[in-house]
Amino acid sequence: MAIKIVVDSASDISYEEAEKMGLVFLPLTVTFGDEEYKDTIDISHDEFYDRLENGPILPKTSQVTPFQYEQAFEKIVENGDIAIAITIASSFSGTYSSASIAADRFDDGKVYVVDSFSGSVGERILIEYALELLKTETNPEKIVSELNRVKEKIVVLFLLDTLEYLQKGGRISKMTSIAGALLSVKPILTVENKNLVLAGKARGFKKGNNLLREIAIDKGEFDGDKPFAVCYSGKSRELLDKYLEKYEEIFETKLDFIPVYQIGSSIGTHAGPNAVGLAFFVK
Repeated sequence: MAIKIVVDSASDISYEEAEKMGLVFLPLTVTFGDEEYKDTIDISHDEFYDRLENGPILPKTSQVTPFQYEQAFEKIVENGDIAIAITIASSFSGTYSSASIAADRFDDGKVYVVDSFSGSVGERILIEYALELLKTETNPEKIVSELNRVKEKIVVLFLLDTLEYLQKGGRISKMTSIAGALLSVKPILTVENKNLVLAGKARGFKKGNNLLREIAIDKGEFDGDKPFAVCYSGKSRELLDKYLEKYEEIFETKLDFIPVYQIGSSIGTHAGPNAVGLAFFVK
């Protein structure tokens, strides 16, 4: 009997990565008008940003369905194994609800579902921690209990280059977006109580990065024994690399040891290109 971790693409783990990591991967659906794509299977992150920046239609992402989860769970259980699904925050997507509905169709102790309370790299580092737990722990209930405990200690921060995509998605007004562009306002978003909220704002990207570092340090003592990462949106990580050295102080390590990932469609739809972010656990 083995424990299989089931993940969704909102974690910004791609289909290819999931296979290498031994994860069971379920994609969200990315829609541009009438065109639907399985996230990271039919459309790559780079292709997504090409369409986002150059197309007239703002994309939408749709949750993983209960049927997709049921199929994945059934295959795992039929092999005599146990499934633990880790999902994007229930406040961001109906994916957690889909997983829970599917899990209810199986006997107790066969399928577990964990709401990550996060998304993107925040969800990803919880999944990476789950894989670490699997190396020494065989009791699924203890693993789930530990994941539910530490997810409260995840810090996620995003520094956006533009308010344009938040406005297009209806998250802010058009006037706020225009005013922000004129003043070169760079908002910093964080996840609190499973919701994406404003943590601060600065004029210009340089000041924004300085504020991002200050907010991250103020969040609490960095836990270097658990996974952490930085991330960027768009096709180029050039803007992230320009300020990456500032994160050495946060993570208490050299640049070569800081994992870097590309933000996918779930957050990228609202953040737009040229956003940067980070995720880590506090003690």
